[in-house]
Amino acid sequence: MKTIVFLPEFKSISGSRALPRDLIESRDGRDLDKVLASSGTIQILPKEAVRVFGTARKSIETILLAKGTRFFGGFLVSEENAAEVQKSLEKIRDTVLEAREKLANELPRIIEDRVKDAPEWEDVIRQSAPSREDIQSSINFGWIKTPVNLANPEIKEVLKGNPLHIKIAKEMAQMASTFLGRPSGSGKRGIPGLGTLKSIQTKARALTFLDDRFNSLDEAINVIVDSALKGGPAAGMTVLGVLKVMSDPKAVLEFDPVEAGALLSEETESPAFTPDVQSVEDPEEDDSSIGAAEDGDMEIEEENPSYVPQPKTSGIPSWTF
Repeated sequence: MKTIVFLPEFKSISGSRALPRDLIESRDGRDLDKVLASSGTIQILPKEAVRVFGTARKSIETILLAKGTRFFGGFLVSEENAAEVQKSLEKIRDTVLEAREKLANELPRIIEDRVKDAPEWEDVIRQSAPSREDIQSSINFGWIKTPVNLANPEIKEVLKGNPLHIKIAKEMAQMASTFLGRPSGSGKRGIPGLGTLKSIQTKARALTFLDDRFNSLDEAINVIVDSALKGGPAAGMTVLGVLKVMSDPKAVLEFDPVEAGALLSEETESPAFTPDVQSVEDPEEDDSSIGAAEDGDMEIEEENPSYVPQPKTSGIPSWTF
């Protein structure tokens, strides 16, 4: 069984750097809150100037997991969906490169604006700010695409201890759990959870070639979605009930059209319930979380989209006071 594995590499900057000890211990009267990014880091470039890179990093993983699954440090998709995934990644790459060029071109103005915001910190800002060359070399996105034959005896042997269908079921259960864990009333209007349920269905449909149970899951979700879109007082309650069921990986693999039909029957017989139409469907994620950098370095976010930190390389410039 031939598939395609994408191995992405994303490198960007957060615009912050580790807070030097002499500033932490400083008693010169300057207001540290004006430049503090978080405990232990100082914000040199404003967050809005680099926010696009955090958004791109999250989008990469979202695209690769929408119709694929994690696979030995990369993401496995079917040959059928590989071209579509490739095009989506190319769009993100273009966005990243355009944003990098824009940041490099606007860097002088950004630094001047930052100095105006915190004039007492001008010396720190100017000495720590990256150059145009630093920006060009520290921000990039690319990937390797390689075919993988799942029928290969060596791969089959390795997967015995961690079967793909279980891995995928866990990913789907996490999607359901993540939605259910969000605060209510903070997203777009509509049937709560319907977008998440459709995303799980899209993933199941794309991975049916790996296990026929995902075909049953696709059909079962279709029953629920069709019913929800027809309206009715119990539509939202039914979708949320399905997501609660699917927060268990074992239930994901067992959910089929028969169970979906039975669940609809139960909801129909239940007292009428009108859900809050202000759902939490796909709220905008916060891209502002920034970890501490190594002492003396502007923070470089160099990692694959699985959020596993990668070692810093000697090719990354060191920006010091």
